Amino acid sequence: MEFRKLKYLLTLAEYRNMTRAAEKLYISQSALSHYLKNVEEELGTPLFDRSTSPLTLTYAGQCYMESARKILMENDRLEKELRDITLHMTGKLRVGTSRDRASYMMPHILPIFTEKYPGIDVEVITDSGQALFEALKEGRVDLVILPSAGRTDLQGLESECVYTEELVLAAKAGAVAQEDRIDGKQAIRSEALDGKPFFLLFQAHAIRSFCNRYFRHKRIHPEIRMEFSTNISCLRMAATGMGYAIIPFLTTQLASPGGEVEYFSLGRKPETWEVCLFYRSGAYLGRPEMDFIGITKDCFSHESL
Repeated sequence: MEFRKLKYLLTLAEYRNMTRAAEKLYISQSALSHYLKNVEEELGTPLFDRSTSPLTLTYAGQCYMESARKILMENDRLEKELRDITLHMTGKLRVGTSRDRASYMMPHILPIFTEKYPGIDVEVITDSGQALFEALKEGRVDLVILPSAGRTDLQGLESECVYTEELVLAAKAGAVAQEDRIDGKQAIRSEALDGKPFFLLFQAHAIRSFCNRYFRHKRIHPEIRMEFSTNISCLRMAATGMGYAIIPFLTTQLASPGGEVEYFSLGRKPETWEVCLFYRSGAYLGRPEMDFIGITKDCFSHESL
């Protein structure tokens, strides 16, 4: 079995675009097209409908890709088992997380892990939570580090809590009146946020799901001024005084907001979520994978942010 062909066609199925898939695979578009044509001729049926843009899978293509994913996941499992038996610690560990979280966590984790496993190449994939969990289920990543709160797409996955993190309100210094603070402290009354302008992440991100639930529960009707793909962007916009942002505490440690900013707890009792490390149920976790989990927890579990 030529696993390379399976990987090539699965990448094409993921991107649904010949040019983008070829760029991801570091091969020419003509080479990828040639692989696809050969496979379709061998099978006697098309796998993709080329009349659509983006490309869509035919029914045969859907069946082919489902089987291809299973074959590659089993091959990946076998390689990891043999790696642990022979103690020949080489290969790749693919870790998915958000862009901000990668910036915050990986500098703590990777130096320790790489020193212990110099032969394991760690690939960090950053994307929305929705895309990363899909990639995890399909075997395109091995581990995902993200908050678990309120997610409905965790079927078939297991997790371990790494640390507890507070969600805070970011506002330009002086923008929150004293009467809107709880007991005059760095906590804000939820009713003071009704009708206020907010900078929020796009819907596919976990913190946007948190914000949606928080607004519904507190009966807040925000004015959504603008949407972004990173918490740092939301924080920097909040620093302008044009609106508020709700961000994980880690973002306050990462960014220079570009102005004086105050941070507030979202109520008398702080709002928190658990940041977890996810993996597929039944997936083989070898020594490097287990040690990556252990190192991550050692680096962060001693503190609540």
